[in-house]
Amino acid sequence: MIERSPQLTSQKPVSRQRREASKITMGKSMTESGNRTRCQSECSNPRKISVSEDWFDVYEIASNLFAFCETRHYENTTISLIIGPEKAVLIDTGCGIGDLRKAVAEVTDKPVIVVNTHTHLDHLGGNRQFDEIAMFDHPLSRRVALEGASHEIMQREILAENLVTQPWPRGFAPSGFALPPFKVNRWLRDGDRLDFGGGDLEVIYTPGEAADHISLLDRTDRILFCGDILLHGPVWTHLEGGSLKDLLISYRRLMGYFEDFDHLMPGHNQPWLDKSLLPETLAGTEKVLSGQAAAEDIIDPWNRRLKQYSFGRFAITTRH
Repeated sequence: MIERSPQLTSQKPVSRQRREASKITMGKSMTESGNRTRCQSECSNPRKISVSEDWFDVYEIASNLFAFCETRHYENTTISLIIGPEKAVLIDTGCGIGDLRKAVAEVTDKPVIVVNTHTHLDHLGGNRQFDEIAMFDHPLSRRVALEGASHEIMQREILAENLVTQPWPRGFAPSGFALPPFKVNRWLRDGDRLDFGGGDLEVIYTPGEAADHISLLDRTDRILFCGDILLHGPVWTHLEGGSLKDLLISYRRLMGYFEDFDHLMPGHNQPWLDKSLLPETLAGTEKVLSGQAAAEDIIDPWNRRLKQYSFGRFAITTRH
């Protein structure tokens, strides 16, 4: 069973953390507006684990649950590591800039299974570093695994100057950085259970932020690993395959599991959130779709004009 680290106590609600965009009227860059966040300030004093790969800030959330935070990247991706009696599960692999495999090996010597919550590049950039990968069986996932992503795409989406706080980690060569095609050992379907030796995760198909997005339910330790659809900060629906209507359906579906978990582990910003964020985000999404919420025009770091609906500790971002 999960035993919560004693250092992780009360939490401070923080709004619009991940991927904060500059207002059109302000016209500031990410660096100027100071929008890059730090896991240290977002978490409520979890125990920091020292690793030699300094790209990641690693925190012990519980005795068998760790968060690897990419705090020097605008995405501030959070990678979750669950350590079971026989194997470990790594939920997503981040942007691919740091040596994640090395950092994980300093926390556990168990064999590692990677599970990707979806195929946005900030969640599978490190897949090439691992041998065992599970992914939801969807045409988009199949295509990304088969084709990878070119250096030009990674340069634009992940390595752009306004997205990263340098220096680069040791051994990283940005000039040749790409996502090569990778082998998926197991294609997951909705309702599957992923057994990792002494524990399992139930696959729940939750599109909306991405067409191939899944959440993973740990019934034993009562945790929902929710990827990008529940977090402190903006939930995106504006990328290819995103859908506000699908997102609403996913939230309503997750409400059917509401009695099966107590905490959320999202893919960005603050980990270990209270499950009350789910009904709050559901209500906010309903307001957006019904026209009851006010939008703010924003420009993100990729110069996309978007609409953002803010609800305190979370927001919904849509196409302009």
